[in-house]
Amino acid sequence: MSKLFKELLQELYIILLNAEVEEICDSKKDKLNEFINNFLFEYDLDPKNVFEIITSNSQNIYYYSSLVGFFYQNGIGCNVDEIKAYEIFSNAVKNNNQRSKSKSKSTDQENDSISFYCNDNNNINEIIVQYFYSLFLYKDIILFRKDNYKLHKRNAENGDPVSQYYIGICCHYGKNIDGDYEKSFEWYLKSSEGGNIKATYVLGLRYMLGLRYQNGYYIMKDEEKGFELILESAEGGHKYASHKLGEFYENGICVLKDKKKAFDWYLKAANKGDSHCQYLISNYYYEGIYVLKNEKKGFYWNRKAAINGHYDSQHKLAEYYFNNKNEKKAFKWYLKLANKNFIRAIYLVAKYYRDGNGTDKNLIEASKWFSKYELSKIYGCKLITLNNFLEGLDINAFEIETYKHLP
Repeated sequence: MSKLFKELLQELYIILLNAEVEEICDSKKDKLNEFINNFLFEYDLDPKNVFEIITSNSQNIYYYSSLVGFFYQNGIGCNVDEIKAYEIFSNAVKNNNQRSKSKSKSTDQENDSISFYCNDNNNINEIIVQYFYSLFLYKDIILFRKDNYKLHKRNAENGDPVSQYYIGICCHYGKNIDGDYEKSFEWYLKSSEGGNIKATYVLGLRYMLGLRYQNGYYIMKDEEKGFELILESAEGGHKYASHKLGEFYENGICVLKDKKKAFDWYLKAANKGDSHCQYLISNYYYEGIYVLKNEKKGFYWNRKAAINGHYDSQHKLAEYYFNNKNEKKAFKWYLKLANKNFIRAIYLVAKYYRDGNGTDKNLIEASKWFSKYELSKIYGCKLITLNNFLEGLDINAFEIETYKHLP
């Protein structure tokens, strides 16, 4: 069990290290909550049982303080208790600060060799708990500052690359001000020159496309310049730029097609938590595309993507479990997808209930889910009558594209 808890901390660390502020702070996306729940779901860990373990004694609370506080804050395996969450976070941060002060000073050489990546789980927990504590206290302020145009405008004029990037977005999309594409480009350029790899990536995309805007402002298409900027952003560590370079090499855009280089760039993005690239890497391994075919690694990366919320990977994971005679887990994933209105999953849940695969046979539930599937006729999906379905007649559900879902 402790091995899985350590893996959960490692994965959270990667997400926090590479995610955009919007992904973490946006309550609609709720990325962290979704990830943790998917992780527990896939590994058949009961949230209440996990909560009991990590709070069972003072040592566990210390080692897993980031998880304990987050569970209290979001009601995972327990009732929501923000006072308790604050207590856990604040005590952990105080203890971490005291431990840091008590440590003897490192040598100059050690101080010079700082790494943003960390394998020590105690240190990882300390970093995560600091992050969670900051979000707990200052989330509203972070969101306010993020969307505060006047504040960003002042900071941008004083040379702050992050604010320059934000003002570029405002000018581009007409957010808080009238749209002005020429000024948008100028702010992106200033931000990029100041070292903001996100702005460099956006500039690269603009040059790749070559855009003429309604006000007559025109960016000359320059694929070579665009490629150079996206490469610079990717080499600076921007996961979406790495993803885009993978697409370039896979499809021969600005460069000769090179599946091996595509794989390398996809892998860089996958290691930074890009769920679609994790899915693509799994396909490379499953199919043996310019890497040795390796179903174990294919499963590993597909599972990562599924836990990260990638729907195609979740479909594929459910199919994997079905093909490997683990119908119970297949049913669990299909039910999860069916509850998000994915049509293929809706039909398969109805079928599983009808046949008693992975769950108890239940014709009432089968009928309910099949009736929901019938709504898919607006998408041209094949239909059969409920009576024929209950008598055992089937369609080939795998002909239904995984992305199709009901509104």
